[in-house]
Amino acid sequence: MVDTTPKLALKDIRISYPNSMGGPKTLAVDLIGEMGLEAPNIKIAPAEFTVLLGPSGCGKSTLLRMLAGLIAPTEGQAYQDGQLIKGPGKERGMVFQKYTAFPWLTVVENIRFGLELSRSNTKNEIDDAVEEVLSLVGLQDASNKYPKELSGGMKQRVAIARTLINRPDVILMDEPFGALDPYVRLKLQDLLLDITEQLRTTIVFVTHDVREAVYLGDTIYISTLCPCFLQYRLEHPFEKRKTPRKKALKENKQDFILFQHEVEELLNEVIQNPDRPRKIEPGNWRTLNRSAMGLFEELDKNQY
Repeated sequence: MVDTTPKLALKDIRISYPNSMGGPKTLAVDLIGEMGLEAPNIKIAPAEFTVLLGPSGCGKSTLLRMLAGLIAPTEGQAYQDGQLIKGPGKERGMVFQKYTAFPWLTVVENIRFGLELSRSNTKNEIDDAVEEVLSLVGLQDASNKYPKELSGGMKQRVAIARTLINRPDVILMDEPFGALDPYVRLKLQDLLLDITEQLRTTIVFVTHDVREAVYLGDTIYISTLCPCFLQYRLEHPFEKRKTPRKKALKENKQDFILFQHEVEELLNEVIQNPDRPRKIEPGNWRTLNRSAMGLFEELDKNQY
């Protein structure tokens, strides 16, 4: 029998913060909105690349930190493989926008630090794992450099490697390429696609960049302004297993850009209409596919 348990599941999540002035709590994430018992659960499949797209400050990073176990939901539950997430765990790794390497350690020392700290691996096992990860992220020639000697892109490769070395089932990425220049950002996006193709790791990726969301994601959730309510859910019309993203963009550029424009229009819609009801209407959560004529067809419009 096929196991249909989602890798991650979110049920009736709300996250509030205390008000520093002593007033009512600030609601940062509200996945229920005005739907009550009809609010759909968020389910993320194994090896799925899920993007949380929304304007800056909308609460999507708060939702990601809750998935990491760094904060607890005020209401609702989050699960990994059917087990309640109660706190941080090595089965979930996190990559932040700010570089997280130890400045007094070399690249290779930074990467092996976590495995050495756990004391659950032999030296040979650690050496093999570090060599593999260095190859994955393309840092073989920089292994003995210190963080101060690295460019921003290379520092972020170190951060990704430090996460990969622990072999997490889930990687949570909070705008990891947001501080990089456009060229380096594109190179690291391609690197991330190559890594996920090889490792088949589940990824939840936060961004406010539409192009980045469309290039990387299998499923894209579009958030409202704060508090974060996932108003739209779009499944990418180009499945990576059938058509790698580079190939899809090169050979079907017009259709690819058409999908990107649709995502951009939906994001602009939620930004420009902050007072609209926080409900998921029929058609808000849907799968898109390409017809034989190269146009988009909308499927499963009532899917939620």
